[in-house]
Amino acid sequence: MTEILLCISFAYLLIGLEAVVPGGILGLLGFFAILASAYFAYLEYGGWFAPTLTFLISGMGAVALLFIEFKWLSNSEFGKNLFLDSTSKGQSNASISNEALIGQDGEILTDLHPEGMILVNGRTYDAVSEDGFLSKGTRITISGRDDFRVRVQRFQNVTNV
Repeated sequence: MTEILLCISFAYLLIGLEAVVPGGILGLLGFFAILASAYFAYLEYGGWFAPTLTFLISGMGAVALLFIEFKWLSNSEFGKNLFLDSTSKGQSNASISNEALIGQDGEILTDLHPEGMILVNGRTYDAVSEDGFLSKGTRITISGRDDFRVRVQRFQNVTNV
């Protein structure tokens, strides 16, 4: 009987720690400890009734432990430090109209093969080259925009005479 109660207690400890230490390993080990308690019940009492009852009751206890733990933990000061309770608002890049960037000249910060970073008017942008590989330092012109990046071409110095 002592082995059965120790296995169930150890299972509850592991399942309780699962809420604090993420990854699922402790919960899985707790499940195996519940299986071990059913095995010890089989060894001690024989038959199928005692192991089944041990497994079902300890399993329901584990589910109740998780329910109480997450209900209590999410409202406690300790739990508020563990769980996200707010979201941040904002955007990663300032929104720019399509017309504002098209035709602007800039410089490549990283090699574009065919994607990389460019510098235009003191700001960096994720860009994709329409001319294939372009090396760092090459002058470019923005030719268009996709959802999250700009399309660029090699700078063409065209002067009207």
